[in-house]
Amino acid sequence: MTIKHSVQHFLLWALLITSASNAQAAEFFVSTDGNDNHPGTTEKPFATLERARDAIRISGKAGKESCTVWLKEGIYRRTKPFSLGSQDSGTSENQVVYRGVKDGAVRLTNATVINPQAFKPVTSSLYRNRISEDARDKVRVVDLKEIGIQNVKPYPDSFNDNGGIFELFVNNRRMPIAVYPNQGGAMTMKQVVENGNAANVDSVFKYREEHQAEHARWAKVLDRGVWMKGYWRVVWQNEAVRVRSIDTEKQIVTLAGRVVHGIGSKYHRPQGSGAEVYWVLNLLEAIDQPGEWAVDFKDQKLFFYPPRPLEGTDILITDNKTPVIEMKEANHVELHELVVEGSLGNGITINGGKHNAIRGCTVRNIGQYGIVISGGSEHLVHSSDLYALGAGGVTLSGGDANANPRIPAGHRVENCDIHQFGEVVRIYAPGVRIEGRSVGMIVRNNAIHNCPHMGVLFSGYDNLFEFNEIFQFALVSNDIGAFYNYAKPNTIGNNTFRYNFMHSSPAGDGFYYDNISNGPRIYGNVSYRLGPNAIVKSGKRGCGFLVKNKTQTQVTMTNNIAVDCRIGFMVGQGKGHVMHNNIAVDCAVNTGVPDLTTYDEDPGFVNLKAMDFRLKKDSKVFSDLEGFAPIPFEKIGLHTNNFRTSLPKYREHFAKWNPGKESLSNYEILDR
Repeated sequence: MTIKHSVQHFLLWALLITSASNAQAAEFFVSTDGNDNHPGTTEKPFATLERARDAIRISGKAGKESCTVWLKEGIYRRTKPFSLGSQDSGTSENQVVYRGVKDGAVRLTNATVINPQAFKPVTSSLYRNRISEDARDKVRVVDLKEIGIQNVKPYPDSFNDNGGIFELFVNNRRMPIAVYPNQGGAMTMKQVVENGNAANVDSVFKYREEHQAEHARWAKVLDRGVWMKGYWRVVWQNEAVRVRSIDTEKQIVTLAGRVVHGIGSKYHRPQGSGAEVYWVLNLLEAIDQPGEWAVDFKDQKLFFYPPRPLEGTDILITDNKTPVIEMKEANHVELHELVVEGSLGNGITINGGKHNAIRGCTVRNIGQYGIVISGGSEHLVHSSDLYALGAGGVTLSGGDANANPRIPAGHRVENCDIHQFGEVVRIYAPGVRIEGRSVGMIVRNNAIHNCPHMGVLFSGYDNLFEFNEIFQFALVSNDIGAFYNYAKPNTIGNNTFRYNFMHSSPAGDGFYYDNISNGPRIYGNVSYRLGPNAIVKSGKRGCGFLVKNKTQTQVTMTNNIAVDCRIGFMVGQGKGHVMHNNIAVDCAVNTGVPDLTTYDEDPGFVNLKAMDFRLKKDSKVFSDLEGFAPIPFEKIGLHTNNFRTSLPKYREHFAKWNPGKESLSNYEILDR
């Protein structure tokens, strides 16, 4: 064969290979102005995700070829979940991918669109007289029955979430339920009359004289339903409770719903401390600021003080409790660059299956959790943004703790920015939650911040937490950690925490094992500015590393750094603890950690003021501590890739941060 013929033969072979490769990729297109009778091409797209999914099923190409469904720019309004099952699976070589054509431009929502013209001025004196004079001409009302809203039953006697009713969004922002005092404020009980801990015994308290006028107004509308929400007993317990009666002469409130363990500080029974906070919610009388709203359950009417003129605004009500997307026993399915929003329940759920991935997506304006993964193996949430969530960010569960050896689920949350969550459920709704006796989860390189309570709530076995940055947590509560656990026996063990950075939280602790720990390995982590500031160091909050109680099994804690915390390290008694090469810099108190090295000032960080905790080569730490290993601080937190092309400058902001005053939850902690 001549050289010329050899070249021609090679080119023909390459062309055939290329053509065969191109043939192994099936593509379908969906558009908001498409038609399900179309062939699903880019020129003639489908109208719905279901039609594209069914086209893949009919074609029989799933798993045999790579299948991609492209969603064109637009808002896809849904009334039921987009469901994917085992028949919609791909394979490791040929995934099935649903993706947006442009980052952030493709929105899937369960929310109900409300015409701004449906909102009318309040004309009835029955309602106008209940609204403050300054606001009554600005408040608008809509009949919920006329616009078809379903979840408007009265609140239950007690609840700790949104009480089961809908939520209101304007221009993609959650509108706050009306409260008194306004957001960020609270009343305090004067004295507990009856704790109400016993069965069939109401909780009763005296209110303060300065709130007499408000309580008198609320007493007149008890038939409409009055609920008060508060930290009635401890700061990690937050319930709304219906009011049975208000005696304005004796200045006494009787609650109809039961508060778990009764009202009044657990440390000051029976009369309470007088610092327990509470507020009233969802009353017309409390509407006095733009954005606030309330529901009259009796007449099924929504009253709203718009933050701006309603004409031209995007008004949504989340009234659908189903997820926007659900996968059940699906395998090798991926979601790319979609915005998922507008569910009163969870955003995306994955049950069973294996190797599904959520990449570069945004999940927001959700009533419960952004993403819930239950069972299955090796699912991934990657380079996604989750925020404006009623409860938490991502929930993980799975694996087999009873097998010998234990079988990991291997679910991962990586490179995600999770923030502004717990907007409705204020406690125990973390950025990442590992449930029950789950095994083998990986939480890596995430930024978790602006949390009312903890950053990560974990349990289970053999989990790995590394390179995460958690800050601005415990904003409305305390006695909680960036990483927190309260485990019972036989529910936890062998968890690893390395190279995490916890900082800038006035009332939070870094690592906090509150009960059983069972062999954790805590290595190479940094806690910074936990507690109000470097000047005020008192009390029992703001602990860099806290392993509590006397029943701990072996704890391995090495090569960690606490800087400018109220308490650097606090570890309870236990057997066989391995603790060395830990450093506390400018911390007021340290206890329970042998061989701890303390410094009153910077021992040689690259740039403490800029929050760069790498150690200089000539840092005294290396001469003082033999074997201290440099912490790869530059690898902590978010990083760029194809799905995250730029990074927020969080550290640049918090290097200049001034803590200011602490949150309302300034309760004592007397059981550490």
